[in-house]
Amino acid sequence: MKDAYERRALLLHLGDVLEGISCLSRIGTQYATLGEALAAEDSLVSFTWLGFIDASMPPRQVAGQAAAAFFLWPKSLLDEQLNRRLFASTVQHDLFAGNPGGWEAYVAERKKDVAWFADGVEAPSAEDPDSSGTSGLSRWPWPEKI
Repeated sequence: MKDAYERRALLLHLGDVLEGISCLSRIGTQYATLGEALAAEDSLVSFTWLGFIDASMPPRQVAGQAAAAFFLWPKSLLDEQLNRRLFASTVQHDLFAGNPGGWEAYVAERKKDVAWFADGVEAPSAEDPDSSGTSGLSRWPWPEKI
């Protein structure tokens, strides 16, 4: 029964992310950075996950990277056995590369609802924002960096 509650929590978070992406898409060109958008737009206040992302990123970039980070979640939530690492690794790789502090805060918030979230996923390195290998997804037989 616990699995159903965890899936529900992940699904509710996914809905929150999609709503946030929609808001960012609408206001994306009005602000140079996510930090400016968060300070000026009341519609973004409820999306706590945005507060963990690098505030210097442009809103449109955040929206695009969030879409990339979460696109596997709907199908994965329907799998009989959850690939638990997948949920965190795509988000870590696409939204928090080079932002270990933001990643840790995001994980702490997710763990309130899903205790196993990000177990086995390494924190991103602040020095290497494009570090592959932390996502846990193999690119074999292609090289890690192209």
